[in-house]
Amino acid sequence: MQKTVEDINPTKKKFVVEIPADVLEHKIEEALRNLGRTMKIPGFRPGKVPLSLLERRFGKDVEMDVLERVIPEYYVMAIKEEALFPVAAPVFEEYDFKRKTPLKMTFTVEFLPEIKDLKYEGYTVKEETVDVTDEEVEETTKRLLTEKSTYEVVDDTISDGDLVVVDYEIVEEDQKVTGQFIKIGSDIIPQEISEALKGRKAGEPFEVTASFPDDYVNKNFCGKTLTLKGSINEVKRLKKADLNDEFAKGLGYEDLEKLKEAVRESLENVKKEMSENRQKAELIEQLVKDNEFDIPETLLESELNALVAEEKKKDPELDVEKAREDLKEQAVRNVKANILLDVIAEKEKVEVTEDEMKKRIVEIANSMYLSPENFVDLYLKNEGAMSGFRQNIVREKALDIVLQKAVREVGESDKVETGDAKTSDGE
Repeated sequence: MQKTVEDINPTKKKFVVEIPADVLEHKIEEALRNLGRTMKIPGFRPGKVPLSLLERRFGKDVEMDVLERVIPEYYVMAIKEEALFPVAAPVFEEYDFKRKTPLKMTFTVEFLPEIKDLKYEGYTVKEETVDVTDEEVEETTKRLLTEKSTYEVVDDTISDGDLVVVDYEIVEEDQKVTGQFIKIGSDIIPQEISEALKGRKAGEPFEVTASFPDDYVNKNFCGKTLTLKGSINEVKRLKKADLNDEFAKGLGYEDLEKLKEAVRESLENVKKEMSENRQKAELIEQLVKDNEFDIPETLLESELNALVAEEKKKDPELDVEKAREDLKEQAVRNVKANILLDVIAEKEKVEVTEDEMKKRIVEIANSMYLSPENFVDLYLKNEGAMSGFRQNIVREKALDIVLQKAVREVGESDKVETGDAKTSDGE
C-alpha cells in the first residue's frame, strides 16, 4: 500500500492511499469464482461456468462488492499506521475505478489530538464543612409530614388553602368547564376568584368577574377580563398527619427518632454530594485551563448544535446565530473536558461493568418515574445511545480519580447549604 498524508490542521489529515491493481484483480477474480460455484447457468454445471461469462454477466456488481470491502480495509490500515483515533467517519472524495489499474482513494479524517504532558494529579480543592443543624432536620421532617398529608372532603365553608372542585361557564367566551380544581389563595389564579369562593359551601352557586394577567398559564385567558358563573361541587381540606411514632412507622422506620436520624443522614449525604460536585466543577476548569490543545471541528459542531437545541426548547423564538456565538466558548470547554476525561480514563484503565450500567439505569429511571425497561426503550434503544451512556459513566469515574488525587484544603468558614433535600420512604 502506498500512501501520502497531509496535515490540514492539528486535528485533521488528508490521505491519498493507493490500492495495488493486482490486489483488486485477485479479489475480483476470487469473488467471481466463488459466484460460479453456486450460480446455476443453463448449459453449465456448478463450478464449471467460464470466468469470462461470469465477468460479462456479473462483473460490475462483483467489482462494487469488492470495493465496498477493500476500501474500508485499506482505510483502517492507513489510520493504524498513523496511530490515529478518528472522531467521525472519513470524508471520501470521488474516485475513478478502472480494472487492472491501481485505485487511488483520497479522504480526510478528523482525529483526537495528542495531549502532551497531561496534568491531572495534585490539584487543590476546597474541603467544605458538612454540618446539619437540628433546625434543618426539623424543617425536612415537617416537609415530609406535609408531603404525606392528604386532602379530605369537608362539609364546611371554603377558606384559604382549601382545594375546591367547580363547574362553570365563561360568559364572554360561551365556554363550559367541568371538574376544575382551584386552590384557594394560590398565586396562580386571580385573587378575585379565591375571594368569591371563600365562605361558600359545596352545592352553592358562584359568579365572579376576574382580570387575568398577560402571562397567565392558560394562553386563552391572557390579558382578558372574564366572568365565571358556576357551582361548587366539592370542598377538600388538607388533613395533616401527626408527627409521631406512627407516622414514622408508616414510612418504614422504628420510631420518630429513627426517622429523624435518617433525615439527618440524608441531609449530610446531600451536602456531601453538593460539595463534591462543586469540587469536580473546579477540577474540570483547572484541567481545561492547564491542558492546551486543539479540538476536532466535528466534535465542536456536534456539541454546539446540542447546546443550541437545548436553548431552542426553552425559547422557540431563539436567534440561533447569536446563540451559537454566545455558546461557542461553553461548547469548546465541554469538548475539551470530555477529551481530557477520555484520555485520563484510558491512562487509568477505567472500565464500566454491566452491574454498574444496570445500577445507573435504575437510578436515572427512578428519578424520572420510569421503569428501567421503559427508560432503556425510550433513551437507549440503539447501540450508539447505549455506547454514549457507558462513556458518560467512564468519564464520571475518571473525574472521581482526579478528585481522589487532589489535595484537599480545609476552610474554617466554608459550609455547605442544602436546598430541598428529601428522604425516601423506608431508606
